[in-house]
Amino acid sequence: MDPTLRRALDVAWDHALAPWRDGNEPLSILFSGGVDSGLLAWELRDRARLTLVTIGVEGAADLAAAGEAAEALGREWHRRIVTDVEVDAMADRFRSSLVDLPPTIRAVQVAIALALDAAPSRDVLCGQGADELFLGYSHYRNLRPEAASARAAADLALLLDRDWARTREIAGELGREVSAPYLDPEFVRAAQTVPLRLRLPAPQPKQFLREWARHRGLPASIAERPKRAFQFGSGVERMLSAHDRTRPRRTHI
Repeated sequence: MDPTLRRALDVAWDHALAPWRDGNEPLSILFSGGVDSGLLAWELRDRARLTLVTIGVEGAADLAAAGEAAEALGREWHRRIVTDVEVDAMADRFRSSLVDLPPTIRAVQVAIALALDAAPSRDVLCGQGADELFLGYSHYRNLRPEAASARAAADLALLLDRDWARTREIAGELGREVSAPYLDPEFVRAAQTVPLRLRLPAPQPKQFLREWARHRGLPASIAERPKRAFQFGSGVERMLSAHDRTRPRRTHI
C-alpha cells in the first residue's frame, strides 16, 4: 500500500474516531464480528465502558462470529437473540417510516432498529458507509470500473440522502443517538482518493479495507472474515420475509 495514501487514511480515521476515544459515558458498537465493526471495536478497545452489541435469531451466523471476535478483542459483549415476535413488532412499529423502501433496505433498517434497541447505552456507533466507500456489496462484482464507480457514488448518495437520515430518526425514537465514523466527511474524502482499481472487490469484497485494517492492527481472523450482509447474518431478513408472506393483504372496495 502506498505510504502517502495510507497516511492520509490514517489521519482521517483518527479524526473520525477522536470524539469517541476518551470519555466516561457508556458507548456501544453494533458488532457483527466482521471487518467494518471489528475495526471500530479494535480502535476503541482501550476505551472505558465500551460494549459490543450483537443481535440475531437463534443460530444466526453473526452471533457465533461476533462472540469469537469479541473474545479475541477482550471486550464486553452483549448479545440478544431475537424472536419472530420481536422482528414482527419492530417492523410494525416503524411501518410508516419503512413502507416506501425496497425489501432489502427495509430488512436492514429493521435489523438495525433491533440492534439499537438492544444497545445498553444511549450513544451507539455502527459501520454504515464502509460498503459504499470500499465496494463491499455483491452488486459491484463483475461491473466494469466505470460502472462500479458510478454505482458506488449513487449508493453513497442514497445512503447520505435517505437511509442514514432514516436510521438516525429510528434511533431517536428508540432513545439512542447513532453515529457512523466511516461517514465522517474527512474520512469519506480520504477514502474516495483511493484509486478505484484498489477498491474493486477482488479477490474478495473490501480487500483494500481489509488490508488497511490489518495495517491498523486488527487481527486477521476479524479482518478476513467473509462478508455477510447484516440482514442475512442476523437472520432478520428471513423472519421478516416470513412475516410479510403471512400478513393478510388489504382489500379495497
